[in-house]
Amino acid sequence: MATTAPESFPVHEEAHHADHDHKPAFFARWFMSTNHKDIGTLYLIFAIIAGIIGGAFSGMMRIELAEPGIQYLDTFTRLFGAENPDFNATLHTWNVLITAHGLIMVF
Repeated sequence: MATTAPESFPVHEEAHHADHDHKPAFFARWFMSTNHKDIGTLYLIFAIIAGIIGGAFSGMMRIELAEPGIQYLDTFTRLFGAENPDFNATLHTWNVLITAHGLIMVF
């Protein structure tokens, strides 16, 4: 039986496997992941952001309904881009606000 001397084995470098640590890029890790921890983290972040936006819309609606008449919808309509909003534009802003609030809070 033939024996092989230790000198004939290939040299194994210390950092031979250092380049095999492939971590996915940001987009691939967070938006293409099947890892339940990453999905839960994304869900939590999305829920917090949606809650803040939905809460802001709810606050805007409550401010408007605090007294009879139109108080703040003209201001909100100007913030959304209209220069001189008329009554129909403010009613349209109210409909958009209610619809956006409902969609955000459902999803």
